[in-house]
Amino acid sequence: MISETQFEKSAAVVGCEVAVIKAVAKVESNGAGFDAAGKLKVLFEPHIFWKQLVESKYDPRQFVKGNEDILYPDYRQDHGAYQLQWQKLNRAMKIQETAALKSASYGMFQIMGFNHKATGFDNVYGMINAFTISEDEQLKGFTHFIVSNNLVADLRNKNFAAFARKYNGPAYAKNAYDTKMEKYYQQFRK
Repeated sequence: MISETQFEKSAAVVGCEVAVIKAVAKVESNGAGFDAAGKLKVLFEPHIFWKQLVESKYDPRQFVKGNEDILYPDYRQDHGAYQLQWQKLNRAMKIQETAALKSASYGMFQIMGFNHKATGFDNVYGMINAFTISEDEQLKGFTHFIVSNNLVADLRNKNFAAFARKYNGPAYAKNAYDTKMEKYYQQFRK
């Protein structure tokens, strides 16, 4: 659990209310960086895996047969049950480990592995190792990410639509990330 003091420190760095950061966490992971079994929360993104394989100089088409659920070129809204996410990631790692790890989002703030440098880590392995230690480490990574990507003003001004567009990508509106953040912000600020 992240202490109120840690939330306050992060909010001071960003220059926003604690309720804003808590709202982001609630939308991204239901406010928890680990599942009920104590395992780091993860969401594997097959379309990102496709892109990461291309960036790693692999032809993803050669791996599709038998892996249609973990490798496809275009975004799909349905990622499957949460219980399958680690299984999908582990299967993808057998194809290409680093590309697979960069293709999932992790922890309380669901930060994509390919964003490891923006969270303050030289590689995706360092980010995952830190995020596995504690939610405090996840919050530190999130704070670094917000500052690195110039998202401070969006959170400071509670411009949830602008923030969600940059943080979650073009499908943010379809998934109502901005309106959910506003709703949770209102709850947390009380």
